[in-house]
Amino acid sequence: MYEIGTPGSLEASDWFDELALDPEAHPVAMGTRALGDRPWLVADGHRDHELAIKNELLASRRDQVLYATEHSVEAATELARLVDAPAAPAGMHPIERAARSVQEDLCLLQRLPTGWHLDASCLCAPTRWHLQEKVGQHIAVVHGPVRGYDERITTKVDQLFDRLTDRPVWRRNWFLMTDTTLFQPDRAEHETLIPSGQVLDDIYIRSERQTLRRVIDDWIVFTIRVQQESLRQLLTTDARRLKFVDWVANVSPDFGVRRHLTDPQRAELLAGLT
Repeated sequence: MYEIGTPGSLEASDWFDELALDPEAHPVAMGTRALGDRPWLVADGHRDHELAIKNELLASRRDQVLYATEHSVEAATELARLVDAPAAPAGMHPIERAARSVQEDLCLLQRLPTGWHLDASCLCAPTRWHLQEKVGQHIAVVHGPVRGYDERITTKVDQLFDRLTDRPVWRRNWFLMTDTTLFQPDRAEHETLIPSGQVLDDIYIRSERQTLRRVIDDWIVFTIRVQQESLRQLLTTDARRLKFVDWVANVSPDFGVRRHLTDPQRAELLAGLT
């Protein structure tokens, strides 16, 4: 069974401090940690709204957000049990049944002789990637094209996944965004430039709280929970503002662009925050 957090227990006041804001940290490093006393999956005050969005996407964009396979049924059935998914209409794939009951997106990965590959998935809050382009691919391809995600990282990821048990590990990924739509599969041709006077209200940090755990032999689940707030809602103390400003000022152009930070936006952020 999964443990949920108290509604509202991971609002901006909590999750901002979990972000990696070291300007020298490699943006594609795994950085996984044991959950400890943290819940595996988190329910909060946005639950009803976000589940309604999932239901709408599964009705209107089904081919874009759901990929189910027959050979994943056993693993997906166990996943549905782990998340306490309620009964569903006959014929519904268990990964859809599981996904409709939690705010997280759910991706099942299978261990093949060539490594861990993305299999069945329900992905309703992608951050600039298309599920149908990634299913069946090795996890390294799922993360591509990402300069710096090289063979060494691929090997380390496979080794990490091989060691996973039913005790979840977690990490956070994050991006700077100007659009809070949950379903964002397409990459922007050009990033929207927000002037300095509007950066606090019109730039958002979109965080992905990700977990990994084994479901059954040779199958693991990768969960992705999007949480997003404006900089004004996040930078509520001098310490937070200084830490974020340090990242903006010192992250390299190459690493910054992985978080959607362009050089013109860097200048506007520094002008608006200092």
